[in-house]
Amino acid sequence: MDEVKLERMTDPQGTEILKVSGGVGICEAGEFREALLLALEAAPEVRVDVTGLTGIDLTGLQLLCSAHQSAVRRGKNLHIFDGGNATFRDTATGAGFQRHTGCPQDRACSCIWVGGES
Repeated sequence: MDEVKLERMTDPQGTEILKVSGGVGICEAGEFREALLLALEAAPEVRVDVTGLTGIDLTGLQLLCSAHQSAVRRGKNLHIFDGGNATFRDTATGAGFQRHTGCPQDRACSCIWVGGES
């Protein structure tokens, strides 16, 4: 996988944006987790931009799912913006994350995986 690059910025509306490029695997899990936690601490609205992602493994997908659940518990919103990134979509679909309804913890109907094929 390509080297991961994590950039945080805040848009004019106050949304925290975490832009992820390169690859996220088990070796990058700690760094990715920390970036997600800092973004969640910084704002009530977080957008994780994965348009530049060149690879992600099950660990990275699980961290995104966990970050979303943490956001919901804190009354915050976390969204994924993939810009049609086929690598991200194919990996999430292949791992069984894409779904039509949220998990039992998704009481706010904001699951980041809803809208997929399976």
